[in-house]
Amino acid sequence: MFEWLFKKDKKLKSVSTMKEEFEDTIEESLWEIKEQFDLETEEVERTVLDKRENVEYMRKTLNRKL
Repeated sequence: MFEWLFKKDKKLKSVSTMKEEFEDTIEESLWEIKEQFDLETEEVERTVLDKRENVEYMRKTLNRKL
């Protein structure tokens, strides 16, 4: 149960220059919103990582033969 929690924590620590590596305009917009509203960096990093994981899952699911 706790492996999941620690795995997420490690991912956040390993991403040091995420802000400079946008995958799409959604991520770029999230960082712009962060700057405008003075949000915490960790919150935006988590959101970006979750988005990337969800998009990857969707790609795998769509490529899978049913």
